[in-house]
Amino acid sequence: MPLVPPGGEVIGTMFTPIREGAFRWSTPDPADDWMMVGHLFVRDTGVVFVDPPMVPGLLEAARRLGEFEAVLLTEQNHTRAARFIAKRAGIPVYLPESVPEAVEPWEAARVKEIGDPKVYEAGNVLGFQAYKFGEDYALLSDRKELLVGDNARGNDKGKVLIFPEWFNLYSPGPPYPGPEDISQGFRNKLRNQFKEIARTTGATSLLASHDYDIIGTLQERVSEL
Repeated sequence: MPLVPPGGEVIGTMFTPIREGAFRWSTPDPADDWMMVGHLFVRDTGVVFVDPPMVPGLLEAARRLGEFEAVLLTEQNHTRAARFIAKRAGIPVYLPESVPEAVEPWEAARVKEIGDPKVYEAGNVLGFQAYKFGEDYALLSDRKELLVGDNARGNDKGKVLIFPEWFNLYSPGPPYPGPEDISQGFRNKLRNQFKEIARTTGATSLLASHDYDIIGTLQERVSEL
C-alpha cells in the first residue's frame, strides 16, 4: 500500500492506521486549499501527537489508544491543536529551535501562547531523531518513518514533492510567496537536503503534515528526485 490518502479505513471515526502503533488523521485547512495532517504514535511511554490538527473528539478518540505523553511539532508554524491538547491533557509541547525568518509575525504570538514549550535541536527528541531540513526539521521514527512539516509531501501518484513544488499546486494569496519569489538555489538546496536525509537514514516512508503520506516506497521515490 504505497499511499495513505486523507480518507480511508479508520479506527472508530477518527484515525487511519499506518501500521501497528502509528496512525494519521486529517482535516481541511480553514484558510487554504489543502489538508492538514496529524500523526500519532502509541509507544510504551505513551501517545505522542505530531503536528496535530484540531478535530472534534480528538482527545476522546486518542484516549482509547493509551496515556498521553507529549505533543511534538516539526516546525513552529504547526501549533494547530498543540495548546488545546497541552492544556486539557497536561502534557508538554516540544518545538524546534526558533528560526525567526521561518515564522510569520502573527504565528510567533500563537507559538508563545502554548505556555512553556520545550525546545529541541538536531539530535534525539522523545525517541525521534531530528534533522535540520531547510528552516524546519525532519523527524525520523524508530520504524524509519520520516516526518516532515511543509518542506515535502507526497502527491496522489506516490511522487515526492519538495517545497515550493507542492505549494504551487494551489493558489494561495498574499502573504505567501509566489514561485517567482523563491530562488532555484533554495529549491535545489531543499531537494538535496531531503535526498541526503532520506538516504543517510534509510527512511522507508514519508509522513507529511499536508495531504499525502508515502508508505514503504520512499527510497524508490527519492531516486526519482
